[in-house]
Amino acid sequence: MTQLLYLAPDIQEEMLFLPPIQRGRDCVTEKHLRVIAAEPDWGKQRAMWSQLKNRP
Repeated sequence: MTQLLYLAPDIQEEMLFLPPIQRGRDCVTEKHLRVIAAEPDWGKQRAMWSQLKNRP
């Protein structure tokens, strides 16, 4: 879990304010976030985060 501390600060903040899921599954999972956090470049993290959020 501590690997999530390597996320860009703005991504961490956005995660705090994600709306609750009303039904179905959340498109953002810990597994997805671990992949993003493993990327050391915050610019690339932001691109990956944007793709994750915009998935159908």
